[in-house]
Amino acid sequence: MHRLPWKWAWLPLLLLITAKLEQVGGKTYLDWARTDSQLTRLPFFGGGVGHLLRYLHPLSMSPPSERGKISELRSELDANYVSYRGAQLWKLNFNATRGSSMAEREEDDEAAEKRQVLASPDAQFNEVVALFGSEVWNINQDGIDILIEQRNVADARKFMDKVGYSYNIMIDDIESAIDESYVEVPAVEHPLDSVRNNSLPWMEVPGSTMNWRRYHDQADIKQFLQTLLETYSENVELIQIGVTRNKRPLEVIRVSNGNPDNWAVFVDAGLQARDWLSPAALTYAISKLTHLWGRPKGKDKGEGQRQSRAEKAMRRIDWYFLPLANPDGYQYSRQTDRLWTKNRGYDSVSGCYGVNLDRNFDYGWDGTGSTSNPCKNLYRGAHSFSEPESRAVCSFLSGMREYLGAYVSLGGYGQAITYPWGDADYVTENQRNLKQTARRAVLALRRLNQAEYSSGTSYRQKLARPGNSADWVQDRIGPQLVFNMFLKDQGRYGYLLPPHYIVESGEEVFEFLRIIAQQLQ
Repeated sequence: MHRLPWKWAWLPLLLLITAKLEQVGGKTYLDWARTDSQLTRLPFFGGGVGHLLRYLHPLSMSPPSERGKISELRSELDANYVSYRGAQLWKLNFNATRGSSMAEREEDDEAAEKRQVLASPDAQFNEVVALFGSEVWNINQDGIDILIEQRNVADARKFMDKVGYSYNIMIDDIESAIDESYVEVPAVEHPLDSVRNNSLPWMEVPGSTMNWRRYHDQADIKQFLQTLLETYSENVELIQIGVTRNKRPLEVIRVSNGNPDNWAVFVDAGLQARDWLSPAALTYAISKLTHLWGRPKGKDKGEGQRQSRAEKAMRRIDWYFLPLANPDGYQYSRQTDRLWTKNRGYDSVSGCYGVNLDRNFDYGWDGTGSTSNPCKNLYRGAHSFSEPESRAVCSFLSGMREYLGAYVSLGGYGQAITYPWGDADYVTENQRNLKQTARRAVLALRRLNQAEYSSGTSYRQKLARPGNSADWVQDRIGPQLVFNMFLKDQGRYGYLLPPHYIVESGEEVFEFLRIIAQQLQ
């Protein structure tokens, strides 16, 4: 426990930030009272500047024209802040008809024919990525989502006009989209938010700062788990399965009725640091599950038989949730580099930081789609399970081998439910069960909110990742069900999905877990 005088040491910084914010629109946005939430504890600023900033809400109050100043404020607070001003997100379209470019129209027929033979679509796309793209974000059914740095935007446009291939600019300024990801959505504008009429009571957790109208930091999530432990002590347990390189705990929350005959389901989120949506959606689903679990019997009878059957099935499961599988990287993404994806392990030879945790598991490690370069986002590590995060998951799941019924890894993005394998187009022994469960989930999500998810093996869905956790679980643990659930969206925002979509994504996660529970009965 930190002592109160230590907390007040932040007062000079608070005053400095207040002075800075007064320069934004001539208003002060610091909300000291926090009258919109039922806090029972003093604010704890142990998360550093990033944790302190969660009490500031200039983005949700200021007009769009002033939001660029907020990124300037973040850069002043962190000397290492990475700006993406002017960078763009493009989607290179696979299925669009290739148009005739001006250069081709000036060629004679023979030269044009030769050009067509030598230049296949795959070669053209690869050339764009190699010449102008700083990173491929996703490969999906529609095309390739690629990040274009500001310095390359003009040349990339000229090249695409020359070759005549179709593309769409999904985000015309990455930094502006980053600003939007820090917004707190007003309650009156929040989609599906009916807290005021008590139809979603699990969105208000007394004693916690979590509200699912914004993306919360690691300290908020930690406090939320502690609050659930205190509130539902008969059914909830916190288990520390490991510690990161920066000494942050890897905490699993167990929700169970204690029946030794229950199947166990393990769900993790946030292996990729820049994926803020999956931890938010999973904590929402946890809040809903614990609220419904702890609700007195006979209450809310009007919810219908379907909900009752679903709750009954979910109560027969021992749930193990790891909401933040990469807390170091997640917090670094919140404070310094919004698009950071690795953990924060340090390589002394190169001087670079981080290993991609979803390339660090043993099965398929060192395969195509990862790199041995420690300075790249796809760095797989010096060896498999080189990182404390992946080792902790490996050790914990290995101890659950006899009773683990399902493993689910949540991530962004792509709106897909996938299952092994990811390294090749092979068939698993349980593929029929996996396929049927995935199809049931796709139909259920469509009924829920018209969400269109695809399903299939990771390989066929073009979401293959060597050294990923799901393939390792399938190979070494062998539960009945193994899935990756890639949440919203399909490339409009990518990893920078605004917080407006947290609640409906949380409902989708809960619905998928309901399907898993029923399938295991």
